[in-house]
Order: sequence, then structure tokens, then C-alpha cells
Amino acid sequence: MVQVAIQIVSWNCREVLRECLYSLRQNLPQVDLEIIVIDNASSDSTSEMIKKEFPEIRFSTQSRNLGFAKANNLALSMTGAEYLFILNPDTRIFPGTLEALSDFLDKNPDVGLAAPQIVDENDVIVSSVFRFPSIWNYWIEHSLLAKGLERIRRRKRHEKSTRAPREIDWATGAAFLARRSALEGEPLFDERFFLYSEDADLCLRLKKNGWKRRLVPASRVCHLHRQSSKKARYFTIIQLFVSMDLYFQKHKSPVTRFLLRSFICVDMILRLILIRIYPGKESFQIDNNQRKKAYREILRRLNPLYRGKTLE
Repeated sequence: MVQVAIQIVSWNCREVLRECLYSLRQNLPQVDLEIIVIDNASSDSTSEMIKKEFPEIRFSTQSRNLGFAKANNLALSMTGAEYLFILNPDTRIFPGTLEALSDFLDKNPDVGLAAPQIVDENDVIVSSVFRFPSIWNYWIEHSLLAKGLERIRRRKRHEKSTRAPREIDWATGAAFLARRSALEGEPLFDERFFLYSEDADLCLRLKKNGWKRRLVPASRVCHLHRQSSKKARYFTIIQLFVSMDLYFQKHKSPVTRFLLRSFICVDMILRLILIRIYPGKESFQIDNNQRKKAYREILRRLNPLYRGKTLE
């Protein structure tokens, strides 16, 4: 039986996906593994590229965009592997990336998920593991303040970087190795999350079931970051905050969810004001228009006085 399955979900990112697959071909160990790519109805000839250049890969193209969670669950159903390496298409692995993660799970049977250290194209460590979502870390990780605070966190990460594995709450779905048995017969992700927050939800489920999550710095992955999402800025901005609201509805009290929605709406108003005062260069106008449209839609959807249900 295949021991490791690498699962990649793509959407209109043919070129970065090609580079990702070449990095896998060059750097994967010679062990019993398989690569599964689920393409969410791309219109950029991804299918033709895969069939021509990577015939060894198990490939499934969809007639519509299933979302990140559902597409990964589809990939899960296609393999019987015990270890599941969830990988974004805009990533590159290095020699030893997968071996370090799988060896760690082999030696630590109480760990359900192992995450690599994520770096950018300049080999600088970027945020990839986080505390579970809360009202407080909304402001420091997602709000208008987050970019400034990220510079401070980046300096601290550089000062405190270590090779020793450490306990984490949750890891970004850009790259991690999960133990199939830790899912305990359930799907990998909750499919109500179309995009974003499904990774935090998974890690909280693992914690509740007694499984540990660890960062393994000896394993490194380069993440180019949001190569698919930046092509649909309006949609992905909305999904980020709607999925956050869904997470809070699922795991927090009604009062806490009300506070989150209130803070998000204040944050969106501040963002709209900032764009109006500092619109930036003319080349930013298209992106700014997408952002303004998204912020207004978030204000409409996440009005804290709205009583409608999010979970379906």
C-alpha cells in the first residue's frame, strides 16, 4: 500500500503548479508514494500540461470549482495512504522536506499533524503556524494593524528560529503532513469552509480528539503565497472573513461571534477610509476597486445585527 499521498488542489495557476511538480519530481525520496492533483475547473490549460508533462500523476479535473476543502476530501477518497501531505500549488519543496515530516510522525505516534517551516522566495521565514482564532488574534493577524505587526513578528521569528520541533495550535493548509488514522474516519476538512479556516478547524478537531500538532523546522517549504487567490481578489477577501465567521459560529459562543462581526465591520470601515485618503499609485486602482467592493460586501454580510444562519 502507498505510504504517502501528496494532495494538491489547483485553480488557474498552471505555471506555478508546473514548478511545484518539478520540485517534487527532483526532491522526493524514492519511497512508496503518489501525487494526486485535483483541478477546480481551471481555464488555463492546466489539464493539458499535467497530461503532457506529468503522466505519472493521478489527476482529476472538475467541471466546477469545488473549493479547497471539498477538493482535498475528494483526493483523500482516491488514496489509502496513511500519511497525507497537503500542499499548495504555489510551493516548492527542498531535499529532505518530506522525509523530515514522515520520520517525525513515525517516531511520534501521538502526533496527528506535522508542519514544515514555511519560507518565502528569499528564504525568509514567514508566518505559518498560529494560535487558535480568537477576538484578540483577529486584530494582530487579520486586521488593518496586521501588516505592521507582521514586521515585528518577523524580527522575533528570526531571533528565535530553532531547529527543535515545537507544539502548535494550527498550521496553514499551504503545507502539512497529516496522519490518516488521526481523522478517525471523518473527512479531512469540513466542506462548509469553501476557502480559508478549514485548516484551523481541522487542527482544533485533532486537539479535541487528543492528537498533537507540531512544527518541524528541519522540514522546509517555500511558499510563493496566494498565486491563485490574487487572481480573484474580490472573492477571496470575502471568503477570508466569511470563513472566519463560520469558524466562530461553529466553535465560539454567540456573544463572541457578535463581537467578531462587530470588530470586522469596524475594520472594514477603517480600510475604506484609508483607501479613500491614500489611494496609492494609479496602477493600484484596479486592486483598490476590488478591495472596496469586497469590504462593502463584507459589511453587508457580516452586519452583527444580521440574524441569518451561516452554516448550511
